[in-house]
Amino acid sequence: MVEFLDDLIKDAFLPKSLKNDDGEESQNNGGRVIDFFSVTPLQTLQVNLSTDGNTDVLPHYEFLGRVLGKAIYESILVDPQFCLPFLNKLLGRQNSLDDLKNLDPEYYRNLKSLRYMSIDDINSLGLTFEMTKSIIGTSSSHSSDNIVELIPGGSSIPVTKENVIQYIHLVSHQRMNISGARQTHAFLKGFRDLIPAPWVRLFSAYEFQKLISGDDAVKGIDVMGMAAVMRYSGGFHPSQPIIQWFWEVIDEFTPQQQRKFLKFMTSCSRQPLLGFQSLVPAPCIQQVRLREDDHGNAIVEESAFGNIRLPTSSTCMNLLKLPKYPSKPMLKQKLLYAIESAAGFELS
Repeated sequence: MVEFLDDLIKDAFLPKSLKNDDGEESQNNGGRVIDFFSVTPLQTLQVNLSTDGNTDVLPHYEFLGRVLGKAIYESILVDPQFCLPFLNKLLGRQNSLDDLKNLDPEYYRNLKSLRYMSIDDINSLGLTFEMTKSIIGTSSSHSSDNIVELIPGGSSIPVTKENVIQYIHLVSHQRMNISGARQTHAFLKGFRDLIPAPWVRLFSAYEFQKLISGDDAVKGIDVMGMAAVMRYSGGFHPSQPIIQWFWEVIDEFTPQQQRKFLKFMTSCSRQPLLGFQSLVPAPCIQQVRLREDDHGNAIVEESAFGNIRLPTSSTCMNLLKLPKYPSKPMLKQKLLYAIESAAGFELS
């Protein structure tokens, strides 16, 4: 189930319009892609504002809310990083002007700068109490031309030095609480089917993101903490040289390589908020045959023939299947190849 949820969340939350690892534009079979989420200037996710008014997508948002709720309920860490204003809505809170900086810092600075402009400067801008529903934070360079009045008759009410503060707060409210509200409400409805509001009410948006994706403050992983809870099977024991080499190799990895290893083994690159002791099931390293024939069948370790296997994993079980390599350099080489290939149980 872990692998299924992880793959589902990747497919559903990551915008298809982003380029893939090969530099090619992602497309579905019909040539038309609907992104349910878009990327903000801070490289976090928000609901795709271009779907405003499309009621057909609301059941999809509701389903995705259930998917995220299921992941949290089962203590499954997932990769998506959501923008804090969106998380505030999931926590049942209204966003204010200061929350805008967590969505689009440049837009926030420019909007606040209106407060300090002179009367002549404000008048020269020709602003009225309306705004364009531009789709900010998407990979597309196009934006909607829909004009929204911030107050009744706003298109004929000029922004002046006297009412500029009201204008700033109305724009902020429109950007964060009104735009995308139907999609967010549908997502929240599905989410609360599994995670009732009282369960998360005491979390801040920062804490809630850690609950979803783990602790991002640690650059690599807590190697000693992971080693302390690691289990061994198939003939491995922590006193064996290969296990000692293994932890030396993990400790020598760069923080990025450590997180790739963690993703290879558990499907998430961030360690659990409560430490590795909270992983269920507990992480385990299992010994497997060193060599295999051309058909993938294991052959005796002492044989001089056959292919030397790569480490593999079963992320749903937090299980690393490690051949008993004869040297530390070979162990490091094979492990790096496996994790850099971004493959798991299917790679051997």
